[in-house]
Amino acid sequence: MAVPRAVRWGPVPTRPGPSGSGTRRSTDRRTQIRELAERGVAEGEFSSEDLDGFTVRFAALADALALQRLRQAPPLSTEDARRHLNRLIETELRQRS
Repeated sequence: MAVPRAVRWGPVPTRPGPSGSGTRRSTDRRTQIRELAERGVAEGEFSSEDLDGFTVRFAALADALALQRLRQAPPLSTEDARRHLNRLIETELRQRS
């Protein structure tokens, strides 16, 4: 199953911020994930019974993979990280027939 158009990877915007702004960025990222998933459902590309749960699981996996990629323990390529995230998307967001 191909990754739905609404959730294809693009550049991630970065925002400079003062120390302690990580919580705001994390919330903003979760909001963006949720909005992308909602748009895909609204456009009829896929369906989901639990967008809140998907958003939490996607953000948690993305954070864990980013940390593993940074530390390289165990080694992880960007392509492998994307493959893991795409697998989560394919598993949790069902394509509409």
